[in-house]
Amino acid sequence: SSARVGQSTNYDKLMLEIWTDGSIAPEKALSTSGKILIEHLRHIAGVSEESLMAVIEEEVEEKGVTSEIAETPIEALDLSVRVFNSLKRTGITTVGDVIDLLEKGDQAIMSIRNFGEKSLTELRQKMTEKGFMSDEEESEDNAE
Repeated sequence: SSARVGQSTNYDKLMLEIWTDGSIAPEKALSTSGKILIEHLRHIAGVSEESLMAVIEEEVEEKGVTSEIAETPIEALDLSVRVFNSLKRTGITTVGDVIDLLEKGDQAIMSIRNFGEKSLTELRQKMTEKGFMSDEEESEDNAE
């Protein structure tokens, strides 16, 4: 069955039924089996925990988005009511959500109800104005 997160319903739900003989709590059994699975998959992939963390850190640095910026609420952008409500209704509540959406391209943004060219221009201007996006990023996005 599908699960609901905010307004989105296109997520799958995983339900696990865990039986034990009582010598270990079900939560502990799940945790331990998860760790064992990760360890086995790590061997298959041929990566160590250190190299895995290095890759994750590189990706975060490449994006240049700190968790502090990503978690900034969209209220901080001082958007017009129409743009703000369109984003909020779609479940976009943080600057990180906006950045993810902008990276998907104009089509993804324009598919939001009541969100047109003017809204997109305003969103990009406010993101640049508040320092969440550089001018280069804005012109790169417009060039696509």
